[in-house]
Amino acid sequence: MRSDRTHSLYRSRLVRGSVLAVALVGLLATSVSAATTQVGATEDKTFVPGNVNQAVGGSVHWAGQPAAGTEEHSVRQDAGIFDSGNPTANLNFTRTFSAGTFAYHCEKHGADGMRGTVRVPPQTLAAPGGLPFTVRWAAAGTNSGNRFTVQYRVGSGAFRNWMANTSARSAVFGAGNRPVRLVRGRTYAFRVSSGTATNKSANSPVKSFRVS
Repeated sequence: MRSDRTHSLYRSRLVRGSVLAVALVGLLATSVSAATTQVGATEDKTFVPGNVNQAVGGSVHWAGQPAAGTEEHSVRQDAGIFDSGNPTANLNFTRTFSAGTFAYHCEKHGADGMRGTVRVPPQTLAAPGGLPFTVRWAAAGTNSGNRFTVQYRVGSGAFRNWMANTSARSAVFGAGNRPVRLVRGRTYAFRVSSGTATNKSANSPVKSFRVS
């Protein structure tokens, strides 16, 4: 009897392991390397490009591009999460991003439509020790907020809070230190807002994958 039970348990672990292996192939295949995107603050009162899609740990560098050195610009996130300071013709400002959707504007020309957005989805990565998977929403050195709210959705259900106002940058998906078991055919989705304890970005683009 014990032998049959042991064999059954072993087979169950093998099945779970195969599901995990299939899922993680997809997770690792969608990893995106972080880089720096250059955004110009131009004389005609625009940010170029105005919309940036970035990876967790990637940076955006804003620089003034004055034709005659007359226009002064700044970069201020709408909720005040980051701010380059007083407008200047020699704008030189960099942020390294955590997950979220960060709308920003020029303090001097925002009313004239000088606005932009940085969108950063969370990442899903393999977890150590055969655990299901890791969700990563910030990296060492990110400075677009130090508090994060992480939400999840399984299938077509509503998004629910997984972590609220956490300072952690990543975690193995689960609750109470009990990782969730992946289920074939289910889609897991995550979104994150970054900022401070009182001011947050809008939710990030959704990162999702289906266990096949």
